[in-house]
Amino acid sequence: METTDPVVAHEMLQKMYRLQSIEPTVDGAGVGEGFAFRRSVSGEQRFAVGHLYYGGVVRTVHDPISYFTLATVVSGQVTITDGVEEARGGAGQTVASPSDRVKEIRSEHLEVSQVMLDRASVDQELAALGLVAPRGLHVTAMEPVSAAHQKHWHAVSAHLRHVIGNEAAMASPLIRTAAFRSVVSAFIEGFETNAVALDRTIDGRPLPSTVRRAMAFMEEHAHDDVGITEIAEAARLTPRGLQLAFRRHLDTTPMAELRQARLRGAHDDLTAADPTLGHTVAGIASSWGFAHAGRFSAQYLEAYGRSPRETLEA
Repeated sequence: METTDPVVAHEMLQKMYRLQSIEPTVDGAGVGEGFAFRRSVSGEQRFAVGHLYYGGVVRTVHDPISYFTLATVVSGQVTITDGVEEARGGAGQTVASPSDRVKEIRSEHLEVSQVMLDRASVDQELAALGLVAPRGLHVTAMEPVSAAHQKHWHAVSAHLRHVIGNEAAMASPLIRTAAFRSVVSAFIEGFETNAVALDRTIDGRPLPSTVRRAMAFMEEHAHDDVGITEIAEAARLTPRGLQLAFRRHLDTTPMAELRQARLRGAHDDLTAADPTLGHTVAGIASSWGFAHAGRFSAQYLEAYGRSPRETLEA
């Protein structure tokens, strides 16, 4: 798809990107002849690759979408703001756009190579990677964790493009699934998310499956009204058996582990919250089952090295 008409571009992007608005300018001088838009995309339900070009300087506002977008800048400049973080990308840099928040994007003569990953499919793949994400996977920082991870992402995304461009490869379910798992792994390893590992070991040996099931259940249901009975049922143990297993293998209790899972959830909400919209430490703590604000603050400080208020106001 290609156009020099911003109204047509808005119509093209409205469904695909949940676009609220598009405001093109030419080097900041107002709408003019320099606006141009080109877009191509190919792939399958779980993953796709795309190419996007904006001529001139363009500001777009997007609602939350059902997939993750990782954009590598080919040329130009992009700035993404989501109310929590601002990320800038120049040539060669990759930015992982949050899919669960409204975001504003400023594109300056921008050409990007994109990888799109379906949120629901990624959430399902986490278990195969030994991970779980409370309340679904969320990007917590838009830029890669290191230059080495950036380089690895370039290689993996290039391979994905090769697979999508190969008719024989796309006809093979095994090749498509392998490509999807590879790109999800590179995404999770290369960018900060709320995914939590369930692969703790004891002297190099994996935890028993009963304990892993209990931990996965707690991560997935930390925001729900669950207790020892529900956790034991998920682990396929009696409550007493669950307590003994946690004490034997982790030297802790199931309820202590549940409190840590809820603390991680509260941390994620504090990071994403906006105090100007009425979000408070007490309200967030209460929503995660912490009835005593003082005890919550003390536990949070011990875990994260700063007070929950500092996180909320950052």
